Amino acid sequence: MPFEFEFDFRKNEDALWLIAFALLVIGALVSMAHLGQDVTPMDTNSPRLLGWSDWRLLQAERAYAEELAVLRADAMQLSQTLDQQPNPVPTQFLVERIARHTQDGDASLESARTSLANAALNVRDWSTGTLDRDTAILSVQGAMSLLQQ
Repeated sequence: MPFEFEFDFRKNEDALWLIAFALLVIGALVSMAHLGQDVTPMDTNSPRLLGWSDWRLLQAERAYAEELAVLRADAMQLSQTLDQQPNPVPTQFLVERIARHTQDGDASLESARTSLANAALNVRDWSTGTLDRDTAILSVQGAMSLLQQ
């Protein structure tokens, strides 16, 4: 003999809204706990509250990593430019973009930015025929070695 179940949600509509709200709150708390786990500072294997200085350190580390990624990508493009036939026009656009990226940034990357800017100028000079390819390659390799920190 088959059993039939019938649910009438109209009678308990308030209970349904309460359950949906509770599930939403639980999901939000689990999500926040998961996100907080990545940024919670640890002192001798015990978590502590994230202070203002900790937050500033996280921001500085993120900015450093982002700038380093941009500079590395620029160095890779310079390297790829050296693998192609010299073409001054696209090389000049690349050099201008690298000049914008190397104008300012994190103080700890100053020497890498300077080296990359000089390497970009050397690649530009190579593309116009005023510098030999080996000198441009050495300058790009020097910049890349500073960016491998």
